[in-house]
Amino acid sequence: MGRPSRWSEERKANREQAEWIVGWLRTNGPATTPQIIEALEGAGRDVRAHILQRALRKSPFVHRLGSQEGAKGTVSLWAWGVEEDDLT
Repeated sequence: MGRPSRWSEERKANREQAEWIVGWLRTNGPATTPQIIEALEGAGRDVRAHILQRALRKSPFVHRLGSQEGAKGTVSLWAWGVEEDDLT
């Protein structure tokens, strides 16, 4: 029996979700983590912490600008940019 494909349907869906987050941030950013979660919910998408973390921390195009006070405490502020200079 052959080896299963490394691109299972679940992995493809996870990657598409992460790409959606990065694309939304490119169009609507900078945004805080709760704002990104709200956008996911508004689009009818599942909010899954590991996918959100992958999109925000592993994408070479997403950068953390810092933090600010939110309704439930300190939250991260994220922006899309190819280079650090694009963020200002």
